[in-house]
Amino acid sequence: MADVFISYARANEDAAKRVAGALRALGFGVWRDDELPAHRAYSEVIEERLKAAKAVVVLWSAEARRSEWVRAEADLARNAGTLVQLSLDGVTPPLPFNQIQCADLRDWTGDISAAGWVKVAASVTALLGTTKPAMPAPSAPKAAGLTIAVMAFDNMSSDPEVAYFSDGLSEEILQTLARTTDLSVIARASSFQFRGAAKAARQVGAALGATHMLDGSVRRSGSRVRIATQLVNCATETNVWTDRFDRDLADIFAVQDEIAEAVAVALKATFAPSPGFGPIDPAAFDLYLRGRSLSVGHATPAGAALFDQAVAIAPDFAEGWAAVCQSRATQAHFGPWTRPRAALAEEAQAAAARALELNPQCGSAYASLSRLQPLAHYLRREALLREAQAIAPDDPATLTALGSFCNHVGQVEEAFGYLRRAWQLDPLYPEAANVFGAILAASGRYEEGRAHYEACRDTWPEHAVFLTGEMNYDVLCGYWDHFDQLAAIARKSGSEDHALRATLRLGEALRRGDPTIRERLLSRMRADMAQTGAAPLHSIVTLSAIGLIEEAYVAVATSDFRFMFEEDGPQPAGTYNPGIIFDPTYSRDLIADRRFPGLCHKLGLCSYWVETDRWPDCTERVGDHYDFKAEARRLVAASAQ
Repeated sequence: MADVFISYARANEDAAKRVAGALRALGFGVWRDDELPAHRAYSEVIEERLKAAKAVVVLWSAEARRSEWVRAEADLARNAGTLVQLSLDGVTPPLPFNQIQCADLRDWTGDISAAGWVKVAASVTALLGTTKPAMPAPSAPKAAGLTIAVMAFDNMSSDPEVAYFSDGLSEEILQTLARTTDLSVIARASSFQFRGAAKAARQVGAALGATHMLDGSVRRSGSRVRIATQLVNCATETNVWTDRFDRDLADIFAVQDEIAEAVAVALKATFAPSPGFGPIDPAAFDLYLRGRSLSVGHATPAGAALFDQAVAIAPDFAEGWAAVCQSRATQAHFGPWTRPRAALAEEAQAAAARALELNPQCGSAYASLSRLQPLAHYLRREALLREAQAIAPDDPATLTALGSFCNHVGQVEEAFGYLRRAWQLDPLYPEAANVFGAILAASGRYEEGRAHYEACRDTWPEHAVFLTGEMNYDVLCGYWDHFDQLAAIARKSGSEDHALRATLRLGEALRRGDPTIRERLLSRMRADMAQTGAAPLHSIVTLSAIGLIEEAYVAVATSDFRFMFEEDGPQPAGTYNPGIIFDPTYSRDLIADRRFPGLCHKLGLCSYWVETDRWPDCTERVGDHYDFKAEARRLVAASAQ
């Protein structure tokens, strides 16, 4: 159940959405009546949610004063001691609610630093106490209760093209702090979304859970750069430390280390000196920053070309080689394939070797190399990710990759821990947000996951993946009216996203049980098998979910998954993600069947479990049906003969 219930008059729905979004940004699970399921009585659900909520936020207005529903909900909350009140238009709450404090949110547009909103947020936080929120707020930092948000430095030069340099320098300082101090550092994907006037210290602190904010400005002229920095306490909005650095661009890494050390000393945090990188040609550093600005979250041929130019100019530039590795590895795994995949993979490996030769602490090289491994080479993939984790234990991208791997091998709760940590460290990192939402479903946390995806969809409306995720939760929860609303949005957008279309088909099949829909699903799977020789795993799970368990296992028996083991072939996309077969709802009947270990064995999972003696979470759930471990060991032993 959600922690916070929002009560409002229908005329104030837009304001209710703003309040819900601001509360979710603070990490609270929120419910309002747009989430009413179609299969239950309205009043029954309202009463259930009101009684379960630890805080009831009532939005008073002239319309709300006239609403019997709002009055009744406010009365129940008042009697339960969970009432939080705010006024949208300056109206005073009616008797007896006018005896309780009411925050003034007249003309409020969502500014979380507004005095009225600070009062509401503080009241909700006090009522919830130590309750774990549905969307986790950033966790307690590692050193002295400190969490640092490094902002995108302002470009003070006349040339707007220098903006990429400012961002790049800010990120390098962020990485240096994360690598060389014992501080918790908010990742770039979150902190860099605050720019200009939005960089108010209290606003940043509330949204990201940061205790301190490092901000600055960059003025560049030729090969010289002036960097002004300030470290701000987010709660008091006072400067802890300020300084200015005038340097040649060839000394840029030394400047980054100087700033990081000064921040650490200012906060009296444990500091270990970072490895020296030596001077770097300013032209190479420019190319590196330009390439990275084109390659955030994905690989592009243009970005790859810029990284190549950077290391051609500066062959001892370790971070440049790491960027080459990441670019080639991502291209080799996902495309676009500008050259044969084998050539891209070979170039990635060579670049990683060079990066690690120059800097053995380059964790991104290990994480990138794990992408090159065949999907079913679990031991090798894990070893590389553990290397990356040892070097950069709090890097959100590494934690996300490690959590995804654990999900692939059925260790869902362990995956949940890594992914929650990634999300806590970087709550505005879309990839971490998406994978965390998926693991909430895999671990059966449906209400929490649905609220998470709804909030993500509000934050990143352009990404179809969050729409898909929320629709998936509607299917799991049976919220068909809401599913229809989102389906209409999906169809109107004309999205070609494969997962989105698959969720639409699954929803229709589970909802209607129409034999023609089931036959279409079977025909689609058979067409895939004719093309690739293997049934997509999501198709096998879908057949099981709609009651076609025999058809699902016929597809398993006739599928050849050898491409998942091949060194040189292209690795498939998410349709062959092994983690999908461990879903506690869709795969329930699939897992309960004695043939399930056989599917796992064909995917290479049984060998991994037997060798590591680390078993999937579903092992105990199948105890009443068969001995999972014994059957897995038997299959591994038989294949070794």
